[in-house]
Amino acid sequence: MEQDELSKVERVAKPQGVAESQARTQTENAGDTLILSETAKNDIVTRLRRIEGQARGVQRMIEEGRPCEDIIIQVAALKAAVTQAGVAIAGSHLVECVVRSISSGQGDCRDNISAFSRLFSKLA
Repeated sequence: MEQDELSKVERVAKPQGVAESQARTQTENAGDTLILSETAKNDIVTRLRRIEGQARGVQRMIEEGRPCEDIIIQVAALKAAVTQAGVAIAGSHLVECVVRSISSGQGDCRDNISAFSRLFSKLA
């Protein structure tokens, strides 16, 4: 890739408020696509659709003027569901990456596990 094209990619990939070194890391890692089995993908999409429905339900509750406590309970449930979806995505991806690393003969998966450890910490 020519330098001018690389600059375009870095400019596009750099979110506002992100340091240049972080943007480069994000650009370099852009090739790390999500790897999921078909079963895991279907499970996660189902979870996300359920979350979407929960969010619409919370909107409706607010529009209807429902009690604050009821709304907060639903928001807490929504937050937990989003966290669990994130854990499912990261966990399934980690399993698939480790399996591929071992199958391809790389064997040492420490880099993958270290990267996923950082990802899991973002879910907390």
